Amino acid sequence: MSRTREVDVLVIGAGPTGLAAAIEATRHGLRVHIVDAKTQRSAHSKALVVHARTLEAYESMGVAAAIRAAGVPFAGLNITTAVGTPPIRVDLRGLAWGDTRYPYWLSIPQYETERCLEEHLAAVGVEVAWRTAFVALDDRGEHVEVRLRGPDGADEAWRASWVIGADGGRSQVRETAGLGFTGSSLEQTFILADASGRPGLPEDEGAAVLADAGVIFVVPMPEAGRWRIIAHLQGHPAGAPVTIDAAYVDRLFAERMGIDFGARDLQWTSQFVLKQGIADRYRAGRVFIAGDAAHLHSPVGGQGLNTGAQDAHALGWRLALHTRGRPRHDGLLDSYEAERRAVAQAMVRATSRATRLITLRPGLLTAIRGRVARAALQLDRIQQRLGRGVGMLDLAIPSSPLVIDGPAGASGPGRRLPDPCRGAARLSERLDARRHSALIFADDARGVALAEELAAAGIHVVRVTRAADPASAWVDPEGTLQASLGGARVVIVRPDRIVAATGGSLDRELVDRYAEERVGVDPSAL
Repeated sequence: MSRTREVDVLVIGAGPTGLAAAIEATRHGLRVHIVDAKTQRSAHSKALVVHARTLEAYESMGVAAAIRAAGVPFAGLNITTAVGTPPIRVDLRGLAWGDTRYPYWLSIPQYETERCLEEHLAAVGVEVAWRTAFVALDDRGEHVEVRLRGPDGADEAWRASWVIGADGGRSQVRETAGLGFTGSSLEQTFILADASGRPGLPEDEGAAVLADAGVIFVVPMPEAGRWRIIAHLQGHPAGAPVTIDAAYVDRLFAERMGIDFGARDLQWTSQFVLKQGIADRYRAGRVFIAGDAAHLHSPVGGQGLNTGAQDAHALGWRLALHTRGRPRHDGLLDSYEAERRAVAQAMVRATSRATRLITLRPGLLTAIRGRVARAALQLDRIQQRLGRGVGMLDLAIPSSPLVIDGPAGASGPGRRLPDPCRGAARLSERLDARRHSALIFADDARGVALAEELAAAGIHVVRVTRAADPASAWVDPEGTLQASLGGARVVIVRPDRIVAATGGSLDRELVDRYAEERVGVDPSAL
């Protein structure tokens, strides 16, 4: 075995979650090594949708522009609730997305997302070690001893402060660390194909048809004339093979959509039985898991890759803060599991319910489903959920150890900070993307004094005023931002743009209490 090499963060798995975790750790100043047993990046399209909240996370990482350029925003969804009825069109671009810079679903093959992430990682000096497999680990308390197997078959010894297992649904890191996994099968068979053809749709719109033979989804891909087809095979025995070729895809379109698709150039096909589950724990000492290693769920809604990327975004700043702040208790690291596992549990429940609904066997229930779905989809409030809701902008984590309850409100503690725009600048651009920020709502001398006191203590401060002020970082002329935060005078914002705490008094007590009691560090370390 070679000499032991040292690193701050060792990432196992170079899929979208692992790459994002490596980028985040590097961005926060940690030394990173990332490995994958595969020979190279996958050429399969796999996950196809990146949502708004994930693009905001990618923006913090510095890679959102590249990913946006490689994808195509959906303009609409055409949903047929029963064969023989006209489709209901949902104008995705016309929904009330609110304050996000990314008001759309972005269609982008996973290999393109991974390309953008890997190229960005290489540009900051970190190369993926392909053909390098995880073998074993030993958490020694102060560090983790890890054994890898390199391309030449020789073992490599590594010593890491932290290990992140992003090695997929059959995670060896999860198993070795004893984190457990509770899962089940939905016993529903689906097929997938990426093909060129003519579905009778605009190139930037998708379709879903709830046919008796099984639902079929048609999703546009960035390459002109290419489409992702996902079809449920109603009543098909789990594990029984299907020959997925152009003729088979054409039959699906003819039977379920009444369309002569003319399938050709099938670049990737897959058959799978839906499985779901969640790891019993996300952390064992200095070992963490993220992405599919931590949670599996139905692809309905395209939440999988997005949840994994947000896992990585949530973990990187915690490891960096722990390294720099040396917390006096484990609240900071424990909060990763508390928050992300709760998010995954909600995602598994929601996608499971949706999948069971769209895979009902033909009969009275499907007839009722069609009528109810048609009525519901014509309601504006239901359509709006396909924007901010599916886009993951409204996810909440109020019960986190790193959140202090405050005034009730749609954007209060445990929720994403609103991101209003003034001219060409957004509030998020005023925040510190690597450390906590404190918003001070005050136009008076007391507010100025508090802002100066916190800044002198090493805390990043954004003073928010009603009136234009050259010395102010942000102007909230109508007070709408402050109102959305329950009238708070002091707001603590985490590096992931989650509101950690709000307070009504212009003093530093809230900042000190959050830093010392919740995080366990001196306020200057925030």
